Amino acid sequence: MSATVLLKSVDIHIPGYKILRPLGEGGMASVFLAMQESLDREVALKVMAPALAANSEFTDRFLKEGRITAKLSHPNLVTVFDIGSHGSVYYLAAEYIPGGTLREKINLGLSIAETLDIVCDVARGLHFAHQKGFVHRDVKPGNILFKLDGTAVLADFGIAKAMDAKSGATMAGASIGTPDYMSPEQARAETVDGRSDLYSMGAMLYEMLTGEPPYQASDPFTVALMHVTQPVPQLPAESAWLQPLIDSLMAKTPENRPESGEAFIGEVEGLLASSPEAAGIQQRPGAKKKAGGPRLSGSTTRVSVATPSPLASPMVIGGGLAAVLAIAVAGYVLWPKADPTITTAPDPTSVDPSQLPPEVLIPSPTVPTDELDVGLLLEQADGFKQRGLEGRDGRYLTFPDDENAVALYKRVLDKEPGNERASSGLVEIRDFFERGARGLCDRQLYDPCITIAEKGLLADPDSQALKQLIEDANNKRLGN
Repeated sequence: MSATVLLKSVDIHIPGYKILRPLGEGGMASVFLAMQESLDREVALKVMAPALAANSEFTDRFLKEGRITAKLSHPNLVTVFDIGSHGSVYYLAAEYIPGGTLREKINLGLSIAETLDIVCDVARGLHFAHQKGFVHRDVKPGNILFKLDGTAVLADFGIAKAMDAKSGATMAGASIGTPDYMSPEQARAETVDGRSDLYSMGAMLYEMLTGEPPYQASDPFTVALMHVTQPVPQLPAESAWLQPLIDSLMAKTPENRPESGEAFIGEVEGLLASSPEAAGIQQRPGAKKKAGGPRLSGSTTRVSVATPSPLASPMVIGGGLAAVLAIAVAGYVLWPKADPTITTAPDPTSVDPSQLPPEVLIPSPTVPTDELDVGLLLEQADGFKQRGLEGRDGRYLTFPDDENAVALYKRVLDKEPGNERASSGLVEIRDFFERGARGLCDRQLYDPCITIAEKGLLADPDSQALKQLIEDANNKRLGN
C-alpha cells in the first residue's frame, strides 16, 4: 500500500507508509504523522519540498541528513528509521516525538528546575554526538523536541558536520547556523568543534531563563557581530546564581568552555551542591534522577503542549572590525555549495520555519534547469526568493551559482523578455539588499555595506541608488 497525500498541488505516493495527518511545514520539507505499515508503528515522515527536489544538491543534502542521524542512536537524539526516494519524492522516516518543541515551552514559561533538566538532556545528546565525531551546528529551541515522559530530544542533524571532515566550511561565507545562538567562531566562519554547540546551548539556556535571546538587534548581521564582540550577557537577579553556567558555556573562546557535554553536567551538579539558592529546587516527591545528571522537575511537572511540531525546523566574521562583520554578512547572504558532510539548511529564525514555496509540480531531479519551461523556472525562483526574503538573511537569493533566485529569474527573462513576475521578483530582491546595505552604512559599517549593495546589483545592475550607496560608502571608508 502507498501513502498518498496532497502536498500543495502534488500527489505523493510512498510505498509502505500510510499518512495520517500533517504535522508541519518547513522551507526544506513537510512533515506528516504516518504509519510504517511493515512494523505497524507511527513515524514522523519528512518529505522534501517539491521545488527543491529538482535540485540534486538539495536531494544529496536531504539524504545525507538521514544517514548522519541514523549513526546517532541515543535517548536524547531523534532516531531515523528509513530514508529514500520514490520517483521524484524524497522522504525520511524518523521517530515520532509528540511533545512539542522547546520554543513552545519557552513561550509558556519554564521553571529553573525544568530548565536545568532540559539543558542536561541536551548536553547528554551532544556529548554522544561529539564522541561520534559530529557537530550539530544549529542548536536552538526549535530543534529541541519532547517525548511524552518529558525527555528532551535534539533533532535535525541536517547541517551536522563531521569534526574531521576537510571541506570549505572555514571559508568566508560558509558559516551556517541561527544568528541568535551561533558561537563566535561559527560567526567568523572558522573551523568549529563540539564546544561551538555548547556555546549555542548556553545562548539557549540564557533564553530559557530570561525569555529573550542573549543578544538582540534589528538585523541578523548585527546579532552575529554581537556574539563576537559583546560581553557575556548577565542574568537577572532571580536567576543570577546560575551565571557561572552562562559564563562557562558562552565564553568567547572555545578553550574556556566545558570540554564536553558531560563536563558541563558536572558543572551543573557542582553548582547545585554549592549554591544556597538550589535548596528551593531540590527533587520533588516521585521525581526520577537520571544517570549522568540531575533530574529536578520530575516527569509530572512538564508543561503540556497542545499541537505537535514538525520533526525538525529545516536554517551567518578576520582582521579589523569591519572585515569581521563583512565575512559575517557574506555568511548570511551566501549559502555554501553542497559539502559531503553538510545536509539540510537550517531555519534562519528561532521561532517560525519559513514556508514552502507556492504550489508547484515536481520536475524530475535529473532535468537541468536550463531545460525547464518558464513556469517551472518561475516556481523554483519564487521558492528560492521566499526562503531568502522571509528568512531575512538573503540565503538562496544570489547563491549558489546558477541555482538561485536571481539567476533563475534572469533565465526566465532570457526566454521571455518583459516577464512581469520575473521582473517583480528581481525588484524585490534588489530592494531587500538595498535596505540591508543602507542599515549597515547608517552604522558606519562601510565594508559590509558595500558587500551587500553589490549583491543588490546582481538583481538590478542598473540601480543608480545602489551605485550611489557604494560610491558614498567607499568615500566615507577612505575618509573623503
